[in-house]
Amino acid sequence: MTAGQKDFPAATAHDDIEELFEDIFMVHGSVPFAPGVLINRNMFILRQGQELTVISSIRLSPEGEAALDALGTVKHVIRLGDFHGRDDPYYVDRYGAEFWRQSTAQTYPEPQATHVLEEGVELPVDDAELFVFQETKLPECAILLKRHGGILFTSDSLQHHRDYSFCTWPAKIMMRLAGFKLTTIVGPPWKKMMTKKGGGSLRLDFERLVGLEFDHHVGAHGRFCRGNATELVHRAVDKAFPSK
Repeated sequence: MTAGQKDFPAATAHDDIEELFEDIFMVHGSVPFAPGVLINRNMFILRQGQELTVISSIRLSPEGEAALDALGTVKHVIRLGDFHGRDDPYYVDRYGAEFWRQSTAQTYPEPQATHVLEEGVELPVDDAELFVFQETKLPECAILLKRHGGILFTSDSLQHHRDYSFCTWPAKIMMRLAGFKLTTIVGPPWKKMMTKKGGGSLRLDFERLVGLEFDHHVGAHGRFCRGNATELVHRAVDKAFPSK
């Protein structure tokens, strides 16, 4: 299948595919946030046999796409957060992939789901467990891969930053002012936008999340946190939702 003649967003700058562990890969790339403002974002690739599952998709350059195709065949695309769907239609069209998202989608209503992400669903990757946020205004979920001590994949909810790579200088200023510290954080704008009107707290969701067993973490923005992720996530949650 080819997606070259359709009006999909163009590929943006990205690093090469990086192998985190055997059959677990990541692409650190970029996305336009506003005119003149570019921020970083991440895509994850899980391989099972010759089948690839893409999480938080990023359209790649022709060279990057060739490297992806060399890993295997893209069979599934998973959207973890409502704000990360820009390149999902390209992947579904290009590869004829099955598409996984929650039952509703506001920011990117397309593509329609082939499979609905809900508690207890069997994911297309062995040892993978879905976590669904219950208190957010818009759909958000995470995946725990029960390998290597546990790897937690999130979207905007939790992010681990070590630098402001791929961010233009207006974006760097914006991120510093918005509270994007160089550590593990609960995404500040995400928290504000996802908190339901009239109060309520997302802490209930995060209390469930920190109860999962994981040593490593990576979000849809920032960098991969190899080791010590549970402690850093606990600190981030306590900072975002201080005890009264």
